[in-house]
Amino acid sequence: MNLYLWFILMIITSSIWIIWFLYRPLKSNEINLESSNIILGKQKLLELEQDLHQNLIDKKQFNQAKEEISTTLAIELQQVSNIENNANNNTWVLILILVLLPIMSIGVYQYLILGNNMSAEKPLSLEQSADKIVQYLQTNDNDAQAWKMLGLMYFEIGKLDLSIDAYEKSYKINPKDPGLLVEYASMMISVNDNQFSDQSVKLIKQALDIEPNASDALYLAGMFAASQLNFNLAKGLWQRALNALPEGSMDRVALVSILSELKTVEESKDTPEYSISVSVDISNEILKSRSSEDFIMIYVKAAKGRPMPIAIKKMKLKDFTGQVVLTNQDSVIRGNQLSYHEQVIAVVRISETGSAMRGVGDVQVLSKVINMVDNLSIHLSVK
Repeated sequence: MNLYLWFILMIITSSIWIIWFLYRPLKSNEINLESSNIILGKQKLLELEQDLHQNLIDKKQFNQAKEEISTTLAIELQQVSNIENNANNNTWVLILILVLLPIMSIGVYQYLILGNNMSAEKPLSLEQSADKIVQYLQTNDNDAQAWKMLGLMYFEIGKLDLSIDAYEKSYKINPKDPGLLVEYASMMISVNDNQFSDQSVKLIKQALDIEPNASDALYLAGMFAASQLNFNLAKGLWQRALNALPEGSMDRVALVSILSELKTVEESKDTPEYSISVSVDISNEILKSRSSEDFIMIYVKAAKGRPMPIAIKKMKLKDFTGQVVLTNQDSVIRGNQLSYHEQVIAVVRISETGSAMRGVGDVQVLSKVINMVDNLSIHLSVK
């Protein structure tokens, strides 16, 4: 209350100062300008007439001076009229200021006070928001949307048992909400270490029965199909989900990536998984002349064409056990896997630096051409 009194006092003081500032020029001069100008004009005329009678000026000079005095008097009277009009205008301006100043000041004050109060209020935490919903549900326990929101909040803060209970209550009130069914199923899958339970699969099917093109339900259904190694079904479900999503959706980007990975998996299934076992005997003379920190590289390269490795394993000489198995997993380039080649050459190289290029002092042994279909193992000796 004291703040309001101080604020009103400030407005009154400001208004008094404005009145004094605007009105002071009008009242400070108490002389009647119009009367004084007329008197001065008459005195000048009398002086001219005296000069004429005394033959100090002729008739022509008298008339010119008289005309100048009349013109000057008319101009001065017009200026007095303008001053009076300005005084009237200032009076109206003064009235408007005195009316608008309190209104605008109070409005600004209220805005600042409300703004400060709003900014001072801290946003509710998830726990506080959940408590608010719990209070609301004490008198509105049939609100399925509120139970659904409560379930999501409990899940976010880690109260999983309470989250399941809230979703279950929402589900019992409104079992025909596909969005709720998908959320409930997703929560169950997350709680179950990303494993699909019978109940979660049931909820996904119910959601698709209600809305066959629900993208989120189709996505979960595709995940379940993939977990069952039914990649054809997963691909179809994810493609339907992709078609149901609008252009520019972030979910489309995720689905395109998933479909691309699925295509890679399918291609790898159709490609024979070749492997080749390479055994290497290293003579004692070589071992004595090399450091145990030197590198041994065992790889295969194409029998014809570029000499770069197709698949390779590299390790310290001290860690070599005498044999390695090369597969597609050891391929240097994803698009140039071991299983794409029918004939290869195995290479063993011992190097101090482990560089990809053969250097001075490196020891290298090459095998004969190996037919990948007939020979899945090779033996090399380094002497």
